[in-house]
Amino acid sequence: MLYHTVIFWGIGNILSLTGLRIAITSSRRASELAYIVKNFGGIPHFAPTIAIEANQGISKEIENFITRIIEGSIDYVIFMTGPGVYLFMLAARDLGLEKKLVKALNQTIIISRSFKPKYALAKHGVQTAIVPDENTSEGIARVLNNYDIQNKNIAILSHGSYPVGLKEQLMTAGAQVIEHSIYKYSLELNESGAKILNSMGFGYKSPEEQKVIELVEEINNGLIDAITFTSPPAVHGLFNIAELHHMKKSLQSTLNNYTIIVAVGPSTKKALEQNSIKVDVVPNIYKIGPMIKALSDYFDQTRNQAIGSDKL
Repeated sequence: MLYHTVIFWGIGNILSLTGLRIAITSSRRASELAYIVKNFGGIPHFAPTIAIEANQGISKEIENFITRIIEGSIDYVIFMTGPGVYLFMLAARDLGLEKKLVKALNQTIIISRSFKPKYALAKHGVQTAIVPDENTSEGIARVLNNYDIQNKNIAILSHGSYPVGLKEQLMTAGAQVIEHSIYKYSLELNESGAKILNSMGFGYKSPEEQKVIELVEEINNGLIDAITFTSPPAVHGLFNIAELHHMKKSLQSTLNNYTIIVAVGPSTKKALEQNSIKVDVVPNIYKIGPMIKALSDYFDQTRNQAIGSDKL
């Protein structure tokens, strides 16, 4: 692999990722992530594996979902993603219910899966009460084990790619659960999805299946030193395409033996492990800047260990 021959030369003031090819599977913040990689001396390689596809128009389901919250019949509201918050508030605005919704949410216990939906809610004046230490569905369920949710009404705003496990766990604990998926992930970035990302200020890159196939081939040929993942759907998107083209087993083998695997947080790490991939780097702060810094530190540590071995 390329990194074996690059990171061990000299120890002066070189940047830790100098000359290394870092694959970016994110679509939503691809440009920002590439900029950070370059600042550390790396060479970003774009191959987004997933995009978002927003539901068109205001459905009766989302209107009922919002109405129930405004009526005060919901005890907890769980927000899974930042784009979900954006679309949710946009739908409320289109219905002329945004102010009433904000007021109702601030009288409800709000749970954000991670800081992304928390910050998105804060922009609308909505305060989050709970962010689990582990930013996964399982983390949310464990937090709610500390509360008496028997006969409580819980609303979950998610997208179509999340597993049903959270809803089932909460219902097993005696809660009444309603769930609405306001968007889903796909390989196609439709017009509504692009509009959302633009409005949220993301420098996105549209996914292309052929580029993902080429990425798999480059990984298998030893041309990619590290690969970054910023969401579980990005993980599943890569392996779905690899499996479709009969390259999944070879990809798994190469990733586990020759490529540095970087996950932005626990839920992404879990998705990789579900695909039989061992994760090498997870930052302490689950954001893309700390993620690349953690990758840089990983290579620094590897370099120093190699130099120490040479002196023995």
